[in-house]
Order: sequence, then structure tokens, then C-alpha cells
Amino acid sequence: MESTLEAVALLAILAGILLFTTAATATVGALLVAGGAYALILPQFIEPGGPATR
Repeated sequence: MESTLEAVALLAILAGILLFTTAATATVGALLVAGGAYALILPQFIEPGGPATR
């Protein structure tokens, strides 16, 4: 699952870079790059596991 998420995030970043190079879709491209980067970084801070402890 983690490698699938990474692959999708990288595809979003690449699509965002391609869209960012055209002026009409620069905002969409920037959002895709930011979203892909966020998806790659987020699992580093969230560890899957059991219930939260107090």
C-alpha cells in the first residue's frame, strides 16, 4: 500500500510540473505538486498502529 501511495504521489507531482509549465493551468499544476509532496511527506509523521495512548 505504501508503494502504491508513493507512486500516485509521484505521478501527481509529475503531472503538476507538466501543467505548471503552461500558463493557463499553472494553479492546477501547483496544487498537484503540493498535494503530491504532501502525500509523500505525511506518512513520515503518521505511524500506523494501534489506538492512541493518553
